[in-house]
Amino acid sequence: MIFFLPKTAAIILAAGSSQRFGEDKLMVLVEGRPLVSYSLETFTSISSIQEIILVVASDREDFFRRFLKEKKDAELKKIKIVFGGVTRHESVRSGLLALSSDIEWVVIHDGARPLVSPSMIQLCLQKAQEYGAASLAVPVTETLHRADEQNVAEATIDRTHLWSMQTPQVFRKDDLISLLALKESKNFTDEVSALLEHGKKIYLVENREPNLKVTYPLDLKLVEALLSKVNFGE
Repeated sequence: MIFFLPKTAAIILAAGSSQRFGEDKLMVLVEGRPLVSYSLETFTSISSIQEIILVVASDREDFFRRFLKEKKDAELKKIKIVFGGVTRHESVRSGLLALSSDIEWVVIHDGARPLVSPSMIQLCLQKAQEYGAASLAVPVTETLHRADEQNVAEATIDRTHLWSMQTPQVFRKDDLISLLALKESKNFTDEVSALLEHGKKIYLVENREPNLKVTYPLDLKLVEALLSKVNFGE
């Protein structure tokens, strides 16, 4: 069942440098399609999301505009391309400034996570409305050790109540806009970190589905294997 939220938009981040991958991973073809197309297709299938802001690097604009020309007109109307910055903070800022004035809720998602399902997005939307903010995440299940500068293990970390963060992450637009007025004092790796710093509470939605973030070339092999078992847009 689709859960509707008032005036909701999605910001898809696709402006990263992909340094660890070696080339722009969002443009790499997976089963004949750019990697970013999978998350875009999923988000455009959700009727409660009225608009989608695709944040890209300025030097890759032509590629993404050519790709969007191949999409259906109804899907294209939802999507707007804007340029990102050097940091995630700057890219999110660009996406926020491009939103329509009447948007109330914002879903932020990494374009490098192509396997996210509509059901997980909708659950995050629902929990955000109930709790004020929500993020997809998974409990840490592996043993954790802290190492010294020489990579020698020196202490075991208690993993109780520890979670590994994913996207999508859903927030009130006003809460995110309030961060724009603040100077970026820390290099936050996601919006949950930034909002926690300013006293906001975020509900963690446990994800038990594949939601791999493509970081290295080998990750594409895993994505291709999982794509054969996943039906997007359902």
